[in-house]
Amino acid sequence: MTGNAPQRWQRAFSVEVRHAYLDDFGASAPLAWQLVELSPERFSELGLMYRVDNRSLSVFRSDGPGGDAAADLVFQLTATDPAFFGYTDIDFADLDSTLWFDSTLAPAADSDGDTARRLHMGATVSAADRAAREALPLLRSTTQHALPALVGFVRIRWSSADPPRMAWFIAFDARAVVWRYSVRGASGRSLVIRDADGQVDFEPATPALSPGNTDTVVLRSTAAIPFSQHSPRRFQLMEATPHGERVVIHRLPAASPSALADETVDGRDLTVAEIQVDL
Repeated sequence: MTGNAPQRWQRAFSVEVRHAYLDDFGASAPLAWQLVELSPERFSELGLMYRVDNRSLSVFRSDGPGGDAAADLVFQLTATDPAFFGYTDIDFADLDSTLWFDSTLAPAADSDGDTARRLHMGATVSAADRAAREALPLLRSTTQHALPALVGFVRIRWSSADPPRMAWFIAFDARAVVWRYSVRGASGRSLVIRDADGQVDFEPATPALSPGNTDTVVLRSTAAIPFSQHSPRRFQLMEATPHGERVVIHRLPAASPSALADETVDGRDLTVAEIQVDL
């Protein structure tokens, strides 16, 4: 079913995963693919096999005789990175929704010269639709103990009459949140955060409660900042002195998607990335 495609096979189609969080072209997309419909036996009868690499799924068709055929091929996507939902911008319709990427519902091809076609604009699966699919005999065995890492499903309507090497892609945006620096040991110091690239501003430092009565101030970014696998942000902690500002920390640590919290500030409900700094 999976593995290296022999020379007598040709690529029927591929589905690439693109994620704005991944800044390394060679990085692996944090998703696993599993065929859930058709059955593996029927999949083989159609002369099909698939292979997964670090960024994409490729389905191959045998060059041997097979006649005209068509089928809906459904693959389940699960997250292999525990932090996936922390750094991925997914707008679920409700808590029971999953994503549904469908070639039959794909929007018109992008006009930017990309040879691959986007499978979606932004779609979810309702709880009712999900329950209906899980009622199918094949799906029941694979989803009745589904892990919380379930992301969604991809359906490609394939026909032997399709041109070979069809290319699709799924694009995920990186989640953007407010970065909240808690600086401990700030007693009597006038601290600010400056962006060395001049792109992000931070609110003035405000006192905050901290365990052990440690003098702590909090500085929040004035706007949400997208997560990145290797953040390019160069935030500097500065201290105001009678002779001007001086650098206390040349490069503050970047936010981690594993340290998220909900916070209410001046009546605003925020999702913040918490970053602890000791002086």
